[in-house]
Amino acid sequence: MIRLNSYYYGYKLLSPLTISFHTWDFMENLIIELKYQNFTGLGEAAPFKLITNDSREEAVNDLKKIQGLDLNPEKNSPAELHQLLDNKLIQSPSLRAAIDFAYHDLIGQAKGIPCYQLYSEHAYLVLNSVTVFIKENIEGTINEVKRIISLYPELKVMKIKLSGEDDIERCLAIKHTTNNKNIAYTLDANQGFDDPEKAVNTLNKIIEILGKVILIEQPCPKDDLQKMKHVKSNIKRSMIFADESATDIRSVERIAYEQAADGVNIKLQKCGGIYPAKKIAELCCKAGLKIMTGQMIEGPIATIASVHFAVSTQNMIITDLDMDLDLEKHINNSVDFKNGSRVPKNIPGFGLSFNDTKIKHLKEKGLLKLNRLY
Repeated sequence: MIRLNSYYYGYKLLSPLTISFHTWDFMENLIIELKYQNFTGLGEAAPFKLITNDSREEAVNDLKKIQGLDLNPEKNSPAELHQLLDNKLIQSPSLRAAIDFAYHDLIGQAKGIPCYQLYSEHAYLVLNSVTVFIKENIEGTINEVKRIISLYPELKVMKIKLSGEDDIERCLAIKHTTNNKNIAYTLDANQGFDDPEKAVNTLNKIIEILGKVILIEQPCPKDDLQKMKHVKSNIKRSMIFADESATDIRSVERIAYEQAADGVNIKLQKCGGIYPAKKIAELCCKAGLKIMTGQMIEGPIATIASVHFAVSTQNMIITDLDMDLDLEKHINNSVDFKNGSRVPKNIPGFGLSFNDTKIKHLKEKGLLKLNRLY
């Protein structure tokens, strides 16, 4: 029997993070700890109702259904874990993801290999973007770009959050600020364009300004695939990726059938973990859809799980896993950012553990809460 412990994990962000339809001041997640013999597996849930389709309250209510897991990580597969979660009627995608992460961590430790080697002998490294979130004014945007370049001089890809308004002016300022840097871009509209013609006109102008734009995420409302398909058919020198439209394997099947996008952003919090994400990646490969993986407002535990998924998936073209980079380090062996990529360590499982000294320090500063739930 695997014992399960859970914690409320709250981290005060150093500055607000804004996308087209929401602003975060706090990271408020759940930590799952699975204990089997001398092994401890860690997972993290980052529910956000508008994207993951579950709330923190719903995740906690599902958590109450689980006292432990009648599984053996040395024998039972991730597929058997998900069947058990089905039997227990666990519907919260982010909670399922957190348990899935912790179970993969246990399996890797039990086998003595990094989690990515459960699926691939080699780590397939791809470039990782760092995000410029929406700021109150142009000066704030310029200062943020300068900060990112200063902190990550080896950065190869910069992601720009769009709002649907004033995006051209902001992108002009960003391009001017990065002018002498060999940087490519991705754009994320977060459903900011209800009018697909406006999206096409604005995005094509931004591509002309920035130069190399690898991809554009979710320009139009998530439930209107025809609008996204229109943008895909009329955009120049870039690709359109579904994000909020792609929640699970059924939604990705529909995107592929409608030919509504060039690729899909597979977010593990939305689909329920590494195991279902692998199923979606297989479907994308068969359907000719490219894939990337991104994240919610997630800490280092959830980030490292996505990194292990990404580096074990051959048809991955880019990752957007940067939410942990601005957090003061409080987890041992967190994943590295080297040469523009997220690089996992060759440690059994995820190799993570809590840094009790740093956690105490952050608690004293009022930046971190880590409270036991069950």
